[in-house]
Amino acid sequence: MAPIARPWQATDIIWLISHLKLNCLHLYLRAFFAAFFLLTAATAFGQAEEDTAFAVPKARPMHADYHEFEQGMAHLKVIDTALYQMQKFDPGYLHNLGSPATPAFDLIWNPFKRTGFDMGFHQWDIYRLTDENTQFFNTQNPYASLSYVEGATDMQAFHATYSQNIRPYLNFSFHLNALNANKSYYDPQQSQITQLALNTWYRAPSNKYMLMLSAVFNNFQAQENGGIQSDSLFLHSSPGSRTGIPVNFGAFYPPDSSKQIWQENFVSARQYFRFGPINDVKLHDTDSVAVHIMHPEFFVSHAFEYHYQKYTYRDQYVGTPFTENILDPVVTNDNWQYEEFTNKVAIGHAEFNNAVRVKKKIDSSALKRHPLFYEFFAKYTIIKSYEQADYIERNQLLDNGSVGVEASRTGGVGFSANAEYFLEGYNKDDYNAQAHVYVPFIKKILPRFNIDTHIQQAAPAFTDQFLLGNHFIWSNSFEKSHFFEGSAYFSDSAGMQFGVAYQSASNLIYFDTSAHPKQDPGTVAYARFFVNKDIKIGHFHFLNSITWQKPISHASDVRVPEWLFRTSWYYEHALFKRALLLQGGIDFYYGTAYDGYGYMPEISKFYIQDKVTLGNYPVFDVWVAGKVKRFTFFGKLEHANQGLTGSNYFLVPHYPLYPLSYRFGIKWMFFN
Repeated sequence: MAPIARPWQATDIIWLISHLKLNCLHLYLRAFFAAFFLLTAATAFGQAEEDTAFAVPKARPMHADYHEFEQGMAHLKVIDTALYQMQKFDPGYLHNLGSPATPAFDLIWNPFKRTGFDMGFHQWDIYRLTDENTQFFNTQNPYASLSYVEGATDMQAFHATYSQNIRPYLNFSFHLNALNANKSYYDPQQSQITQLALNTWYRAPSNKYMLMLSAVFNNFQAQENGGIQSDSLFLHSSPGSRTGIPVNFGAFYPPDSSKQIWQENFVSARQYFRFGPINDVKLHDTDSVAVHIMHPEFFVSHAFEYHYQKYTYRDQYVGTPFTENILDPVVTNDNWQYEEFTNKVAIGHAEFNNAVRVKKKIDSSALKRHPLFYEFFAKYTIIKSYEQADYIERNQLLDNGSVGVEASRTGGVGFSANAEYFLEGYNKDDYNAQAHVYVPFIKKILPRFNIDTHIQQAAPAFTDQFLLGNHFIWSNSFEKSHFFEGSAYFSDSAGMQFGVAYQSASNLIYFDTSAHPKQDPGTVAYARFFVNKDIKIGHFHFLNSITWQKPISHASDVRVPEWLFRTSWYYEHALFKRALLLQGGIDFYYGTAYDGYGYMPEISKFYIQDKVTLGNYPVFDVWVAGKVKRFTFFGKLEHANQGLTGSNYFLVPHYPLYPLSYRFGIKWMFFN
C-alpha cells in the first residue's frame, strides 16, 4: 500500500520542516548557550562594579514563572523554607496505575483543553514541566536545593535546583527532576520520568531591555503490562500472595517488549523593549545619599517558542488481550509527533519595579505594590504533524493565527483576565476567555471573596479526529466543543478555600467502552462544592480537602467520585530549644464508589467502563517529618491499612494500588 498522500502540494516546505526535527532543536540549544555566555561575559566586563539596582529586597531568593516575572518584581515570591507536606512527593499518587510515575487521570472533572493545537495525549499532564510553569529566579546570593526520596521496589525520586545572579541584572538557573520505579510488584511495570530545565534572564541597567531564555526537556517512559490477569483472584487471595498474580502481557517476553515513550521539549526566547515616560524616584537613606531610578512603563515584546511532542508505543506481541493487530500481525511500532514554531508580538504596560541599594541598605519604597499590567498580542504558529504505523506514514502541515489580550491588577480589590481568539488555521474560530476578580471581605475570618469565570470553544484534539496505529485506526468529523465554568469562593493567604462551582461541556468528546472517541451532542453539567482548610488547635493541625461533585446531566460520559476526601492530620512540636521542628501524623484518602475509567495501553487513554465499581476504599499513610535549619526529612508507610480494610483497592480495573510500602526522603536548601 502506498503512503497516504499529503493534504496539499507544498512538498518543499514539508520537506524542510520534516528535516528540522531534533536537529533544529539542537541548533536552538546552541544558540541558547551561546547567548547565555555572551551575556555573562558582556555583563561581567562591561557593567560597573556598583549597580544602583539591587537583586532582591531580601536575602532570601525569589522566584516566579515567566509571566509573573515579565509583569515586574512586585510579582516575585520568596522561596518557601517551611516544613509543609513534604511527604507528598508524587503528584500522581492514588490517581495513576497504582505505581509511581505511571499515567494518571483526574479525580476532579476539568473539561477545559489546551489552547491552540492539541495532539491529544494527556496521560502525563500532572507531571509535565513546561516553559510556562518553569521558575525563574532572582537571588542576592547563590541558591541551591536538593531532595531525594527512596522506597520499596527500588523507587527513587531526585530533584535539584541551582540559581545564581552573576550580576544584579543577570541570572541563570537549572532544574532537574527524576522519578523512577526500577521494578514493580506486578512486573513488567518499570517507569521513568526525567526532566531538565535551563533558563536565564538579563535586564539592562537602564531597565529598558530584558531578555528571557529557557529550554525544557521532558522524557517519560513506562512499560505496559496490561494489568493483572485476574481481578477476582486478587480480591480473594491473602494479602501476602496478591503480588504474584500474572499480568496480561509481558510475563514471558523481554522487559521492554511493551513500552510507551513520551517526549516533550520547549525552547523559548522572549525580548522586552521598554519605553514611555521616565519616572525619576528620589530615595534617601539616613546619610542623605540620593539616587535616581527609571521606570519605563510601556513595552513591546517579541517571543519565539519551539514546542515538540512525540508519543511512541511499541510491543512485540502477536496480539494483546484487548485489541487486534490491524497492519502488522507480529510487531507494533506506532509514532505520533508534532512540532510547533510560534512567533508572538505584544505591546503593553507594566511597572518593572526593582529595589535600590543605598550605602549597603535596601530601599524598596519605590516599588508600586499594586501595579496595573496589560498587553495586546498576536501569535502565528506553524505546525508539522507526523503519524507512522508499520509501512504507512501521514504528514500534515498546519498553522494557527490568533490575537488576544491580558490584564491584571493586584491589591485589596484585584483582578486578572485574558482572552484569545483564533483567526485562522486548524483552530479557526476557537476562543478562550477567563477572568478572576477578588475583593476584601471579613478580615482574619474570610479575608477575600473571589469570582472566577471561564469559557472556551475548542476544536477536537488532532488524534481524536484522525488516528493511525497498528491497533486503532479512525477518522472522525467531530464538531467543536464548548466549555463553561463559574465559581464563587472565599480564600486567604494560607491556602483556605471554600465555595461552589458550576461546569458544563457541550459536544464533549470522550472515549467509550471500546476505547474509541465519541462525541455527546448534548450538554454534560456538574455542580461542585469544595473546602480546603487547615484547622490548628494547639500543636495539632487538621488539614482538610473535601470535594463534592454532583452530575446534573449526561453523567455517564464523565467518571469521577461524588465525594472526595483528602486530609492530613498531624502533631507539630519544636524540640531542643526550637532547633528541631518535628511533625507526625496520618494522611487519609477516600472517594465514594463510582464506575471509573479503564486504561488502554496502546494509545494510553482512559476510557469509560461499566464492569467494575471502583472507590469506596480508604487509604491511610502514616508519616513523621522533621526540620533542622534548612535540612528537612520524612519517613512514611504508604497504604498502611493494607489488609485491614478489605482488598478492593483498584485505582483502574486490572491495576491495584501498591501494597504497604515504605518511603523516606530528605531535602536540603543552601543560600546565605
